[in-house]
Amino acid sequence: MAQKSIQANFEKILEKAINEKFTGSLVFLGPNGGIVRVVLIDGKIKHIDSTWGYGKSELEKIKVWGQGTCLIKTLTDKDKETFSKMSDIEYEIKETKKEEKQTTKKTIILETPKTTKLLPYRIIDGGINTLEEILNDIQIGELSGFLKIKPSNSILTFYKGRILSGWSNFPPSQRIKNYYLIKEIINEQNQILMYNFENETAYSIITLFINKVLISGVDANVINLEEIIEDAKINLFSGIIWLNGNIRILIDFSMGEVKQILKIDEIIRYIEFPTSLDLKFAKIYKFAKLPEGELYRMGIKVPTKEEIEKFISKWNKLNNEIVNKIGKKVAQKTFEKYVKNSEFSGLFEVKEGILKPISLDKNPYLLFEGFIEISSLILDDLRTFIGGNWLEEKIKKFYIEEKEIIEILGIEEVLKLDWKI
Repeated sequence: MAQKSIQANFEKILEKAINEKFTGSLVFLGPNGGIVRVVLIDGKIKHIDSTWGYGKSELEKIKVWGQGTCLIKTLTDKDKETFSKMSDIEYEIKETKKEEKQTTKKTIILETPKTTKLLPYRIIDGGINTLEEILNDIQIGELSGFLKIKPSNSILTFYKGRILSGWSNFPPSQRIKNYYLIKEIINEQNQILMYNFENETAYSIITLFINKVLISGVDANVINLEEIIEDAKINLFSGIIWLNGNIRILIDFSMGEVKQILKIDEIIRYIEFPTSLDLKFAKIYKFAKLPEGELYRMGIKVPTKEEIEKFISKWNKLNNEIVNKIGKKVAQKTFEKYVKNSEFSGLFEVKEGILKPISLDKNPYLLFEGFIEISSLILDDLRTFIGGNWLEEKIKKFYIEEKEIIEILGIEEVLKLDWKI
């Protein structure tokens, strides 16, 4: 996706984009963090979202901000097709008077986060359309944050438009394969809480799940929190301290400096500092942050139908070698054991020992996660009766030869874990 940036009055940028029938995405960067994104097709506004919410009202923020940096991004053909189908959002630019500009400057100074400030989230009912909407928002908006699925409290993390890992709850918790969380999202009886944050805040919260563990679950009454914080400052620590008790608190550090302190529950808010009451019965964890690049590399993009089709076509070459090794009848029986399972019966079929999607018109991400899951189960089964290192060598060869499509999909780490490479 091509991108450039300009610095100018935000309303003037939007007005020019409308008048010049611009197609693309304008991302207005707030002076104290946060963004407002406007998507236009032929100069018509089709979608508006921000760090805080969705809809036309979010444009009020660019009026308050006045001017600053705006990222100008192109859209993929798929994005253009998606947004073209959306209704137009009417917007009338108003002239900004000098007096209003002066007020704006004062307002910006007063907008620094207060200890009572709540972090934004939205609540959505589950369903297949909800999955489509969420995945579109995450990928197109390059969003960072997490989803919490009620009533199970399962969590799915995402970073800069890429899907990361799933978990049973906040730490300490078990990792859950994304396929099962996707199934929870499309369950209309469930409710999805979507937390979309600035990247810095999301990076800190995701460190709860993906990290290097330094201290793990020590009782607060046997360890001095102030000494841990002082040590973090002296050693220029970048990471988080997690207090898990009656109240959950995250203290975020960057190079030894406390950047933010969050109280985490259904509602996430900034606080000044943990109290003795917060520490009562709490377990203390200390997690170092992984490099952002490494975190991003772990993520999976939302694949297109064409990318899924290409990947499965590559898999079928390996599949054919397996069938030739064990015979069509054995392969058919082995694969059918999983395809007949209700979890996969609506997604895949087996013909002469070859695993295929029933239709590529299914939600691409659901189909993709399902394929990774069923292939992992099949490979585990095959290991029990294919002797020697034959299968392992074939899987490693596949991984090396198909590196290009694997990297495009961003599934290097997933395949290493699920296929035991």
